[in-house]
Amino acid sequence: MPIQQWRSRKASLWQSALDEATAKESGGGAAALGGPLKPMTKRPMDQDIVANEEVVNAIQRQEFEEEEVPEPTPLSPAAGVQDTVKFCSTTAFKLAEAKVKAIFTRDDTEVKRLEQQLGATFGNCDPKWSEVIENYVRNRVAAQHIPYRPYNNISDYVMEGQLPENGLVALLGDWGTGEDAAKNMLKRIADRKPNVVIHLGDVYYSGTEHEFQNYFYAIWQQTFGLPKLNWNTKAAAPPSELATFTLAGNHDMYAGGAPYYTTIDMLGQPASYFCLRNKDWQLIALDTGLHDSNPTQAGSATYLEDTEVAWMKDKLTTRNGRKTVLLSHHQLFTGYKEEAIGGGPVNQKLLQQVQDVLPQVNVWFWGHEHNLVIFENYLGVLGRCIGHAAFPVPSTQPLTRNDVPVKLALVADPDEAFFPHGYVMMQLNGNTATATYFQYDPVTGEETQIFSENL
Repeated sequence: MPIQQWRSRKASLWQSALDEATAKESGGGAAALGGPLKPMTKRPMDQDIVANEEVVNAIQRQEFEEEEVPEPTPLSPAAGVQDTVKFCSTTAFKLAEAKVKAIFTRDDTEVKRLEQQLGATFGNCDPKWSEVIENYVRNRVAAQHIPYRPYNNISDYVMEGQLPENGLVALLGDWGTGEDAAKNMLKRIADRKPNVVIHLGDVYYSGTEHEFQNYFYAIWQQTFGLPKLNWNTKAAAPPSELATFTLAGNHDMYAGGAPYYTTIDMLGQPASYFCLRNKDWQLIALDTGLHDSNPTQAGSATYLEDTEVAWMKDKLTTRNGRKTVLLSHHQLFTGYKEEAIGGGPVNQKLLQQVQDVLPQVNVWFWGHEHNLVIFENYLGVLGRCIGHAAFPVPSTQPLTRNDVPVKLALVADPDEAFFPHGYVMMQLNGNTATATYFQYDPVTGEETQIFSENL
């Protein structure tokens, strides 16, 4: 069964806790004490997944609709596998949340109540549930503060020398699944010998240290032949021969963002937003993940820090004739009703922040939606959604178009269970550039060029 995502911080953290406990059984992953990193593949809970999915759905309802996750039903001697898993998962989550509450309030009354009421029965559950609780509590507590990096000088985070005048730039979004399809497609990108690779964000499920180590950095480092660094080692700057970057997605921030910032330090990336410049072009990367770290916050549309807006506009003011590419994790607008932003097709909060400079932007690439959508000019900008790098999307997923004009969108093969994946290669040639869109079939390994445009 493929990995799934929920639009819920708690549910995503619970998925991460489950995955980490399950993945460690395979003996792979990041070695302890800063040893070499060995990438692993994300593993579902096998036969546990259906029963546990009910619990994850209940967690999401709790977070969005303020419903309580139901008390676990005591097991009967004749309980089957699914009932047992549901009991164990529900009990584990209730205990984990009670332990989180006890850390913040120093009141362990609820922990003691649950242990007294369910302790004997829970003792018959798989011992790995205790590890799941430990993982969840650790990451939930860490999720309270994101170490966002404001600039000291408005000229900070501008890098020159990383973007060759005739360089090749690879762009991909929502890639950090840890699955074989993600690894294999990344090899195809590496085979094209790009000078710069930029990931538009999201390492699933919630950007924990385990996930960034195993489902992003270890695979990324080995595939692109980056310098081998122990975890939490800071590089002075991106390597000159191949500079790679990753933006801040919402899932990257669910566990507090510290593993994300450790990772960008290892890549030599200065902050969650930055500008790459050569003589003719500038690529401006923005941080839209900071204010989508908790989906239940007031308002449902993300936005930029005001200081970051000022920083971005300064880059446009000082561009000196350069063409500009904007990059972000989140979309400014969507072509589908199912992806509505605050109830409509446009992120009105973000639009208010950037509307006056959109005519100065040549193209804006984003992810977040696990789809490829090439829009007609809308709101004065060419929008390009490229969040289809790796997350499995069933071909039966319903999508209803809204009034935002679309030139091209990803189409599923009716004989395939999932949509294809893909990425973009942008070839710079002085003051011109060509963006080529590649589709990758994870089943056959076949690659197809589906669109090309001059920018």
